Amino acid sequence: MRSKWLLAVVAFVALVGFSGCATVIKPVPAQDLNPKLKSGALVQKTDNFQMILDTSASMDEPYTWKHFEYTSPMQTTKLEYEQHLARLFNDTIPPMKLTAGLRDFAGQRWISRNYDTKLWYGMSPYVKEDLGKAIYAVNTAGVESPLDKALDAATLDLKPLAGKSAVIIFTDGLDMPKAVASAQAMKAALKDNVCIYAVLIGPDRMTIEAPKGEGLALLEKVVKAGDCGAMVRGKDVESAAGMAAFVERVFLGPPPPQPPPAAPAPVVVPPAVTPPALPEKLEAIYFDFDKYVIKPEFRDALKRNAEWLRENPNAKVVVEGNCDERGTNEYNMALGQRRADAAAKYLMDLGIAKDRVSTVSFGEEKPICTESNEACWSKNRRDDFRVK
Repeated sequence: MRSKWLLAVVAFVALVGFSGCATVIKPVPAQDLNPKLKSGALVQKTDNFQMILDTSASMDEPYTWKHFEYTSPMQTTKLEYEQHLARLFNDTIPPMKLTAGLRDFAGQRWISRNYDTKLWYGMSPYVKEDLGKAIYAVNTAGVESPLDKALDAATLDLKPLAGKSAVIIFTDGLDMPKAVASAQAMKAALKDNVCIYAVLIGPDRMTIEAPKGEGLALLEKVVKAGDCGAMVRGKDVESAAGMAAFVERVFLGPPPPQPPPAAPAPVVVPPAVTPPALPEKLEAIYFDFDKYVIKPEFRDALKRNAEWLRENPNAKVVVEGNCDERGTNEYNMALGQRRADAAAKYLMDLGIAKDRVSTVSFGEEKPICTESNEACWSKNRRDDFRVK
């Protein structure tokens, strides 16, 4: 029993000693996303975010990777690499009004830690410098990898907040069997107001069940549970451009589609003043045998004809004089003319301009009834009014 205790102490001292000699990693200059925001090319889509850092024992393992500025590969711990990427993530976030948090997760270690997950920053208004300090305050302190506990706690952190939230997990994804269920529970609690993102840290562990890597397989399921996030490998976001693309995906999106332009106001066209339709013929008047005097009973018909002509100032009228068949053609032509002239004069006396009224005689040539009796002859002794 005593030997096991001594071994544990030796392991802890070795861990503390290794962690105390942190490698200095030169920060990558972040790409500026603010011009895209100012121009309106992109708009803010996320209101709150929480970063979750893996501080389990596996993050003390050495990791060799290529820094953009050095020709030789760098050897650091996976935690140092994780913090380097988390810092670049933080540095790349453009100025926005956000609520932020930083949480870690690691199994309890009997000497140095009595919790599985701790909120190191927030949830509070986002201050880039303060979050940067919190990123480097975390350290490895646990054997197990209780990502599920961190996701459960993050759900409680985010639930009171208004707007859209993003959870960004930095981890190697190893030995976290309960994480998928917790991600599903987070989505069920926060619904469409949360998206889950993940950054895979370090080399993966290949197995028969997970030929592409256990960590990759686990994180793909965690992100899929969130339904709207993304998973990237650490090497994909080591550069300023790679991280900018990732940060853009987390926080920014295209502007909403512009509403269609308002329909132009309808042009109000005043209704055209449509003159009364031209009748096929105005009212005819009738005469006694061998007479051309206007009979009193037809004066109202002539007045109505004159009124119509006044309402249609562009119309002209031809008065057509007609006779019955009795009498010679020459006589009837002259009688028909006198009848037409009598009606024309009556219209002009009622105010119709002379140049709008003309006359013609058809004599007995245009009968409307051809029987030889008084009933028929009375219909033929008439003036017709043809509009032109």
